[in-house]
Formats: sequence, C-alpha cells, structure tokens
Amino acid sequence: MYQYLKEVKQLIENYLGTIPEVKSQKFYQTRLNRFFHVYMSQIHNSPRPYNTINFHDINTFINELEYSGSEKLNYYYALNGFFKYMYRIDLINTDVMKGVIKPSIIKKKKRYIINTDISLIQRFLDDSNRLIEDRLLIGLFLYTGLSRKYIAQLTHYQVSRGNEYYSIFFDFGQGESHIPLKKELVDLFQEYFDSFKTINPFQKVFSFDENYLSTKVSELSKQITGRSYTPTNYSNTFIRSALSLGNDLLTISGLTMETVETIKKHVDVIDQEMIKKQLELLDRLFKDDDIT
Repeated sequence: MYQYLKEVKQLIENYLGTIPEVKSQKFYQTRLNRFFHVYMSQIHNSPRPYNTINFHDINTFINELEYSGSEKLNYYYALNGFFKYMYRIDLINTDVMKGVIKPSIIKKKKRYIINTDISLIQRFLDDSNRLIEDRLLIGLFLYTGLSRKYIAQLTHYQVSRGNEYYSIFFDFGQGESHIPLKKELVDLFQEYFDSFKTINPFQKVFSFDENYLSTKVSELSKQITGRSYTPTNYSNTFIRSALSLGNDLLTISGLTMETVETIKKHVDVIDQEMIKKQLELLDRLFKDDDIT
C-alpha cells in the first residue's frame, strides 16, 4: 500500500472541494484513487513522497491502462487537475503535467443528412396521408436541431401557441428558454393538436423514451430516404445549415440549446482564414461610424 495514502486522500478531498459539481467530483475522485491505490502502491513506488511524483510516473500509469483512448484522456484530465492544484498551492515544486503526453483519440467524422435526402424528408413532412405523430417527430428533429433528451420529454404544455410567435419552451429552474419555430413545424403542430378533442397539457407529445425515440427516428429515416439517420445526424445537419447561412455561434447555441463549444466543432475554417477574419475585425473595430 502507498505509505502516504492517508495524507494524499486528504489532499484529494481538499482539491475536490474546489470543484462545484458533485458529478465532476466523482469523475476525478475515482481516477485519482486508482492512480494512488494501484500505481503508487507498487513496491518500488510505495515509499516515495507525493512530491517526488514526476511526469514519467504519470505517462507510465496512463500508457499501462487497458482502456480506450477516450478513457485514458479522462484519466489525463483528472490527474492534470489534481497536480496543477498541488503546484498552485506549493505542495510540489514543479508542474509535472508539462511533461505528460496528452492521450489522443480519433474523433468520429460527423455525419450529415445529404441534400437529396433532406428534400425527401420534407416531402414526407408535407404528406398528410402519413401519421401526424411520425411527421411531427421527424419535423422536430429537422427544424429545431434539438437533441433527443429535449424532444423525448416534450409535453403539450411546453408548446406555446398564443404569443407573438409559435414556440416551445423549457424551464431549467433558474429561467426559461423559449425557442421560436419554423413555419413548416408550426403547421405540423397545428395539425397535431387539431387531432385531439381535448388537450391534456401535461401529456407528453411522444409516448416513448429516449432510446426508442432514436430507434423510431432511424427507422422512419430509412423508410423515407433508404438511409438510417440518428437524432444526432439531424442535429448536426441543422447546425451546419445554420452556420452556412452566416449565423453567429451564440444564436445557434440558443436555438439548439447546445454549448457554443459544441457548435464550434462544426466550423470548418483553416487557420489562415481565421487569421484573415481576425485582422478584418481588428481593422473595423472602434471606427468613428461605430461609436455613438
């Protein structure tokens, strides 16, 4: 067993106290515990004080993990946070993480719905001979870009039809997010509500859970286009299309309720193009006609 484990446990507790989210605390704690319980408890490491741990130890530990690249990256982030904290409060003399090789992972290429299939989907949405529930489901994914967790839990109450514009809203406790809807989706909602004699405001729009919702979207897409598209594919396509129209990241983030960082992952701009845009911004900033 690691001889300094009791002291290290207290240091880990102190570090976790600097992290506000309980879920994140658990994420770091389990991985840090493994480092000290497994790697530092080896016979040749057990007597070493924690301030003798170096980048070679951390590289060795991560490399020997029998996990995927993404999970190794999780360990890297956990160790990075802890040892940066130790360095900042002067419990170790050097920033050991500077020599640690960050695990790389091969990111899956994002999949988008091709234009010809979008046309087929739109034709399906316009076909009143098809079930309105199926058309509304696909329409929500195509025209909002929302992830399945929002659509799966959507209730009649969240659909606002009496304001300046047709919208759906989500209450997050600290405030509501109102999302305006495209006219084609408004028409689908009107047809959907017209099919009810009495509307129960707290009834879910779709009666199935997130997992089956994904299956349903994939199956319907296959029927319509011959290709299986997932809710994520629909969201990717919405974001890419919105970006192609020159919309800013914050506007798209508000519509899709995704973070700006998530939206940025769909921006395909090479470094030179980015530098050019940054220079243009600086050149135009605080011109006389911008100042009132």
